[in-house]
Amino acid sequence: MKKILIAALFASSTIASAQQYLTREARLDFDAGSPLEDISAFTQSGSAVYDAGSGKIGVQVLMTSFQFKRALMQEHFNENYVESEKFPKASFKGTYSQGKVKGALTIHGISQELSVPATLVQEEKNLVLSTKFEIVLADYSVKIPKAVANKISKTAVIQVHAILKETSR
Repeated sequence: MKKILIAALFASSTIASAQQYLTREARLDFDAGSPLEDISAFTQSGSAVYDAGSGKIGVQVLMTSFQFKRALMQEHFNENYVESEKFPKASFKGTYSQGKVKGALTIHGISQELSVPATLVQEEKNLVLSTKFEIVLADYSVKIPKAVANKISKTAVIQVHAILKETSR
């Protein structure tokens, strides 16, 4: 599936000599906690791809790859909130330009357009992508039961940090 995302992002590139960058070890963090409960998780197995010629960028992550401090929280996240069996991935497809990424973020089968600050800087032969932004969970049809509504934030802060390596064509 990762190869399909990479191929789709690069298929429309018009600059044959443009540099392309890739990682399968992007770190993604999210925090949807409240003063009553620490609800945060991370994964280090996200995929990210960038085409320097077109500015196209894509990030994808398996929802089941997020690691929580408590196993029960991870189980509830996957079964009740993001329904990982029905919606196994979250993804972003868009472009990077002038300190922003713009495009469609898809979570829980729902796509929303967004434009958020991001940095993409050269470090030796690699590019380092970093962004931090907030989403409203209801915008992605993530339902929070009333019984735990005071423990879970209505928003989630998402951070992405990816070291992309240049690929050979």
